[in-house]
Amino acid sequence: MEFLTAGESVDRMASYCRVEQLLFGLLGRWAADVSEPIAKLTLVATADHCAWRSRRWFEMLPTAAPGPDAFLALTDIEHEVFTLVAELAGSSQGAQMVLAYEELLPALRGAMIEHLERTTAVADGPIRRLLGIAITDISNDLETSIGPREVVLALAEERAYAEQSKAGIAGATNQIRQIFGA
Repeated sequence: MEFLTAGESVDRMASYCRVEQLLFGLLGRWAADVSEPIAKLTLVATADHCAWRSRRWFEMLPTAAPGPDAFLALTDIEHEVFTLVAELAGSSQGAQMVLAYEELLPALRGAMIEHLERTTAVADGPIRRLLGIAITDISNDLETSIGPREVVLALAEERAYAEQSKAGIAGATNQIRQIFGA
């Protein structure tokens, strides 16, 4: 496996920053729609964690001209994927929980794990530290979502809609990998 160049690493960090911002907005919006209190709290907590991680990624971006803001313009693929996810989830609480905790967050964590494997302790110490924190944070969010997800999916109609949405997102797997820099 080849190590990432500095430019490739920066591109991935910028992608994490943008995607975490999108996740913050999406999960926060979904939290407003979810009726189960435990699921609502889980989505709000995860959205808050996405915002925190996004800020940390932003702080890691280069400050020399053109500056970190130059890295924050959404790509067409990011826009397409998040539009697709929102459409697939619709107003189904089950689909929202499944897409967030079984598709998007695991894909983000997977990209970060791959990124970590392609860095060196000497050249990329601060990046490795933040990747470790982010991977642990996402893993904790995934673990704490299991119970609330099951509460929401207890209704047969929510489970069916969630499975339908999950099947719909399967066609976008390559695009999802691309938005996470993998």
